[in-house]
Amino acid sequence: PASSSGGRCKRMEVSPSKKKRERDLRKLFKDGQKHLTPPVADPTRAFYVSLLQEKPDSAIAIRYCVEYGVMQVDDHKKLLKKYHQLKEKGAFNVAIKIKRTLEKRHKLATLKKDKKDKKDKK
Repeated sequence: PASSSGGRCKRMEVSPSKKKRERDLRKLFKDGQKHLTPPVADPTRAFYVSLLQEKPDSAIAIRYCVEYGVMQVDDHKKLLKKYHQLKEKGAFNVAIKIKRTLEKRHKLATLKKDKKDKKDKK
Protein backbone atom coordinates (compact mmCIF):
# COMPACT_ATOMS: atom_id res chain seq x y z
CA PRO A 1 0.00 0.00 0.00
CA ALA A 2 1.77 3.11 -1.25
CA SER A 3 0.66 6.45 0.01
CA SER A 4 -0.39 9.18 -2.35
CA SER A 5 2.74 11.22 -1.59
CA GLY A 6 5.02 8.46 -2.80
CA GLY A 7 6.34 7.63 0.67
CA ARG A 8 8.00 11.01 1.10
CA CYS A 9 7.47 13.52 3.89
CA LYS A 10 5.79 16.71 2.92
CA ARG A 11 7.82 19.89 3.44
CA MET A 12 6.15 22.79 5.07
CA GLU A 13 6.31 25.80 2.85
CA VAL A 14 7.57 28.98 4.52
CA SER A 15 6.50 32.33 3.18
CA PRO A 16 9.26 34.37 1.48
CA SER A 17 8.87 37.25 3.93
CA LYS A 18 9.41 34.89 6.88
CA LYS A 19 12.54 33.49 5.22
CA LYS A 20 13.90 37.01 4.81
CA ARG A 21 13.26 37.80 8.46
CA GLU A 22 15.01 34.62 9.57
CA ARG A 23 18.06 35.23 7.36
CA ASP A 24 18.38 38.96 7.97
CA LEU A 25 21.77 39.11 9.68
CA ARG A 26 21.61 42.89 10.03
CA LYS A 27 19.88 42.46 13.37
CA LEU A 28 23.15 40.92 14.64
CA PHE A 29 25.21 43.95 13.56
CA LYS A 30 27.22 45.88 16.14
CA ASP A 31 26.96 49.66 16.50
CA GLY A 32 28.45 51.34 13.45
CA GLN A 33 28.65 48.12 11.44
CA LYS A 34 27.56 48.49 7.81
CA HIS A 35 28.61 45.20 6.17
CA LEU A 36 28.47 41.50 6.97
CA THR A 37 31.42 40.28 9.03
CA PRO A 38 33.89 38.43 6.80
CA PRO A 39 35.08 34.94 7.80
CA VAL A 40 38.19 34.65 9.98
CA ALA A 41 40.15 33.19 7.05
CA ASP A 42 39.47 36.23 4.82
CA PRO A 43 42.84 37.77 3.81
CA THR A 44 41.46 41.33 3.77
CA ARG A 45 40.21 40.93 7.32
CA ALA A 46 43.57 39.51 8.41
CA PHE A 47 45.38 42.47 6.80
CA TYR A 48 43.31 45.13 8.55
CA VAL A 49 43.35 43.37 11.93
CA SER A 50 47.15 43.03 11.78
CA LEU A 51 47.46 46.66 10.64
CA LEU A 52 45.36 47.72 13.62
CA GLN A 53 47.60 45.72 15.96
CA GLU A 54 50.76 47.26 14.50
CA LYS A 55 49.39 50.79 14.18
CA PRO A 56 46.43 51.34 16.54
CA ASP A 57 45.73 54.85 15.18
CA SER A 58 45.41 53.75 11.54
CA ALA A 59 42.27 55.41 10.16
CA ILE A 60 41.73 52.83 7.42
CA ALA A 61 42.12 49.91 9.84
CA ILE A 62 39.73 51.50 12.34
CA ARG A 63 37.19 52.17 9.60
CA TYR A 64 37.35 48.60 8.25
CA CYS A 65 37.17 46.95 11.67
CA VAL A 66 34.18 49.05 12.74
CA GLU A 67 32.22 48.89 9.48
CA TYR A 68 32.73 45.13 9.15
CA GLY A 69 32.39 44.34 12.88
CA VAL A 70 35.47 42.11 13.03
CA MET A 71 36.48 42.84 16.65
CA GLN A 72 35.00 41.54 19.89
CA VAL A 73 32.26 43.69 21.46
CA ASP A 74 34.45 45.44 24.05
CA ASP A 75 37.22 46.19 21.52
CA HIS A 76 34.56 47.26 19.01
CA LYS A 77 33.18 49.83 21.42
CA LYS A 78 36.65 51.34 21.95
CA LEU A 79 37.23 51.46 18.20
CA LEU A 80 33.80 52.97 17.64
CA LYS A 81 34.76 55.95 19.82
CA LYS A 82 37.93 56.46 17.76
CA TYR A 83 35.91 56.00 14.57
CA HIS A 84 33.44 58.73 15.55
CA GLN A 85 36.30 61.09 16.51
CA LEU A 86 37.98 60.52 13.14
CA LYS A 87 34.67 60.92 11.32
CA GLU A 88 34.03 64.27 13.06
CA LYS A 89 37.49 65.46 12.00
CA GLY A 90 36.68 64.50 8.41
CA ALA A 91 39.20 61.67 8.08
CA PHE A 92 36.84 59.64 5.88
CA ASN A 93 35.49 62.53 3.79
CA VAL A 94 37.37 62.93 0.49
CA ALA A 95 36.12 66.47 -0.11
CA ILE A 96 37.53 67.65 3.22
CA LYS A 97 40.86 65.91 2.52
CA ILE A 98 41.11 67.61 -0.87
CA LYS A 99 40.29 70.98 0.66
CA ARG A 100 42.98 70.55 3.33
CA THR A 101 45.55 69.49 0.75
CA LEU A 102 44.81 72.51 -1.42
CA GLU A 103 45.01 74.83 1.58
CA LYS A 104 48.41 73.37 2.54
CA ARG A 105 49.69 73.78 -1.03
CA HIS A 106 48.47 77.36 -1.14
CA LYS A 107 50.08 78.11 2.23
CA LEU A 108 53.41 76.58 1.14
CA ALA A 109 53.31 78.49 -2.14
CA THR A 110 52.76 81.80 -0.34
CA LEU A 111 55.58 81.04 2.13
CA LYS A 112 57.98 80.27 -0.72
CA LYS A 113 56.93 83.45 -2.52
CA ASP A 114 57.46 85.50 0.66
CA LYS A 115 60.92 83.99 1.15
CA LYS A 116 61.82 84.75 -2.46
CA ASP A 117 60.60 88.36 -2.10
CA LYS A 118 62.68 88.86 1.08
CA LYS A 119 65.73 87.38 -0.64
CA ASP A 120 65.28 89.69 -3.65
CA LYS A 121 65.05 92.78 -1.39
CA LYS A 122 68.50 92.04 0.08
